[in-house]
This record gives sequence, structure tokens and C-alpha cells, in this order.
Amino acid sequence: MSDDLTLAWLHAQRDLDLRPVAGTGVPGAEFSVIQPTELTDPREFLQPRAVVLTVGVALTPDRVGREDPFPDYVRRLAEAQVTAIGFGTGLFFPTVPSSLVTTAREHGIAVIEVPRHTAFISILNTVLEERARRGRREQERLVVVQEKLSTAAVDGGLDALLAATSRHLDAAVAVTDDDGRLHGRQDAGALSAVATARRQRDSGADVGTDAGSDSWRLTQRMTPQGERFHLITVLASHPFSPHDRAVLKHAAGLADILLQRPAYLRRSRTELNTLAIQLLLGVRGEDGTRPVGGILDEASDSDGRVRPTVVTADRPRELDAALAEADERSARAGRHLFVTGLDATTALLLFRGSRRIDEIAGGFGPAAARVRVAVGEPVAWGEVTMERVRRLETAARTLTPGSHVGPYGAGADWLEQPAVRDALDRRASETIDRLRVEGSGGQTSNELTDTLLAWLRAGGKVATTADALGVHRHTVRTRLDRIAQICEVDLDDPVVRAELLLVTVTRTAEASKS
Repeated sequence: MSDDLTLAWLHAQRDLDLRPVAGTGVPGAEFSVIQPTELTDPREFLQPRAVVLTVGVALTPDRVGREDPFPDYVRRLAEAQVTAIGFGTGLFFPTVPSSLVTTAREHGIAVIEVPRHTAFISILNTVLEERARRGRREQERLVVVQEKLSTAAVDGGLDALLAATSRHLDAAVAVTDDDGRLHGRQDAGALSAVATARRQRDSGADVGTDAGSDSWRLTQRMTPQGERFHLITVLASHPFSPHDRAVLKHAAGLADILLQRPAYLRRSRTELNTLAIQLLLGVRGEDGTRPVGGILDEASDSDGRVRPTVVTADRPRELDAALAEADERSARAGRHLFVTGLDATTALLLFRGSRRIDEIAGGFGPAAARVRVAVGEPVAWGEVTMERVRRLETAARTLTPGSHVGPYGAGADWLEQPAVRDALDRRASETIDRLRVEGSGGQTSNELTDTLLAWLRAGGKVATTADALGVHRHTVRTRLDRIAQICEVDLDDPVVRAELLLVTVTRTAEASKS
């Protein structure tokens, strides 16, 4: 493909009033440039496929005598591979000389009459404006393609990038390294670029095209990594345009980033391995701090503080959805998520100490409606202890799904006081501990305990409880009747419900410790 314009397009510019005389009907006839000249032999100054504009001032009888100059003139233009002659009439010649037309036909050169009222400069300007318009359109098209390639690279990695590149170039693609090892490929039908790509390693060619009877090759060398480098090669059944070259160059840049990513991951893995060994041996840094500090510093604010946050859900998939949303939002902000599971439905996260409670709770997006969030006060990461985490876990378990609480609103610290714990333990032995034995109708103690906790958290609403447990409302009512029977309590009494909520929550938190 080329960026030449066609004679058909030039004739279609009605404002120029160009008049075809000979050879202008050749399908697809193209020209590369408009060149006005009055030299009788302009060959050394002409570009191939030019349209030569002349009024014939140097070819008039008073300058050349009686001998007809036009056959030799046309033959000289033919040697310069001219596409067409635009002959200006009305100034020195009233019409296009017949000998010029005849000789031009013999050499396959088109002839166009340019009337006196059409200035040569207007033809030049029209061509320049069209080239500029096509250049802008091509640039816009290139930007669209580059965006699609970038999206493919981000969403699907190297394989998706090569597939998109192959589709846009209508070509087979292969990525190899300096040892000829294949790192990715995308064939185009029966066409494969793998063998061609491996040959480029030995040829030493960085960028080039191989014209053959059936295919064309284009190769782009990527940024060296020491002595190592990669090549991306495309093979097609058509020649490549400047647009294709630009697309491949962009694809090579993206592939370069993706291929270097394993090196980044390897360095990160090495850092984690080093940390694991330091923790195993109890090695401390030169400043006496624990090695984990270097990792957790990224989670802390400018004062070195973090906010421990406990998130709990009724089902593992609800917790997973909340953590996935938090991780996605952290990635968009250019940060990492610091999280560890406490059990299948509970997780601990560390946020910067400067983060507000509502910001943290909102970071779980739509999934926040299914989880409970307890946010701790800002502390140095070294002060994040299991005792502090368990207090937050207890506070989280007292909440209803979709709600959150801060460090000064949980009111759960008093539950850890020895006297309170003794009272709760005694009441638990009188009530919910009886559920440890299997209930009737095939109901297990876990089903009864989970139903009681979900019902208490839902404020005694059967419909909400059934939805949270994924069971029918009648099933919830049947289980509640059985719980009241086994525990010998009146579940309609709000004081009893409040008491059982505290007992159940602390028992659940205690069970998760073991």
C-alpha cells in the first residue's frame, strides 16, 4: 500500500476544471507529487510517478524552430517514469499539441488539459490539503488501533496483544528472543511467522521487509535487557504500509513491557523469599526493627500508622466479592491491598492510618451490603496485635450486614473484661451451648447456631434471615422454634434477644480463634 493519490481523484476536483485528454481512464493510475516545470529536459529533477505541469513556454516555435519538440519531450518524461502531463492552454498554446498527445499515448502517460483560469498553485494546494486531511484521518485511525492494542495487553497479556495485532495487520505474528525461543505466536489462517522469526535472529536484521512471491515480512527489535533481546515478527500476504509499521512499533513497545514483567515479579518474589528467611531466623535489620517493616511501610501513612480493619460475612463468596472490589479499587489508585484471612468468612486488612472510616467502608463498593466492617484506630504497625484484631472481630460480628463501625463506636471492649466473660460463659452454658447436640429433623448444631446468629443480626426479621441463609422462611421459623425449645428461652423478649446476640457473637469469635 502507498499514500499516492489517483488521477481519478484529481479529475473529481470540480473546482480545478481539469480536462482529461488521453490515458486518464486507466483504473488506479496514481501519482506521488505535482511538479510544475518549464525545462525542456527536467529528468534529473523529477520524482517517479509525478504529474508534470507546464505551459510549454520553452517549447514554442520561436524557441525551437520548425522541428516538433514534443515527441522528444514526452520521451524524456517517460524515462523519468512520469504518470501524467498537465498542459496549460490559453497562454502559449490554444490547445494541447496533438504530437504531445500521440507520443504520450505510446508511452502510457496520461494527458490533462489545464485551462488558463486554473492556476497551477491551486492544483498544488488542493493536493497538499488532501494529503493533510488523509494524514489526520490516518493518525486518528492509528490512535484507535493503539488504544485497542493497549487494552488487549492490559486485559489479556501477551497472547491477547498478539491476537489483536494479528487482527489489525491481517498477518501472522511471533515473538522470539535472541536464542530463537518462542514466547508467543498468533497464526493467520495457514500462515505462521514462527520459522521466519527464528531466522531473523541469525540475519541480524532489526527492521525490514522481505518481498517474496507469496509473503512479506516485517520485524521489530525490542529494547535489549543486557545481552538479551526480543524480536516481534509479522508475516502477511500483502505489503506493509506506514500505518502497519506504526502499529507494529506500538505492539512491540507493549510486548516489551509484558515480557519484562516476569523480571519484576521475580525480584518481588526474591524479596518475599528473603523476608521469609529473615522471619524464620529472627533476623532484624540494621536499625533493630523486624524485617516485616520494610513491607508494611507501604501500608502506613506519613506518620507510620495503619488502621487495622476486620471484615466478616455470612458466606465465603460474599467476603471474596468484597475483597476483590477492594483490591480493584486499590489497583486503580496505584496501591497494593494488605489482607490476610482469619477464617473462611473473616479477613484482616491494613489501611493507611490517615484513611477515614467512611472511605474504608466505601472501598468495598456494592459488595459492602453483604459484609460487616469494623475499623480500628490508627496505630503503628508494630502495635497491631491479635488481641486488637480479635476485639475488632467481635465488634464486626455484632453488626448487621451492610453496616460498619469505627474504633470509638463499637463498644465491644467491655465484652473482653474477665467479669463480663464469666457472665457470658455462664449464660452460654445455659442457652446456646445446648445447641451443640444435634437437633431433630436432621438439623445440626451448626445450622441452628447459624440461624440464631443471622436472625439476631437481622433484628428478628425472618425474611432477611432466610435471604441471608439461602433457605425458605418456613425453615427459619421451624429452626427458631426448635432453638427456643432447646435453649428454653422466649425469643419474643427483646432483652433475651439482646442477651443471646452478645453470647452468640462472643462464642462465634471464640470459636474462630481455635
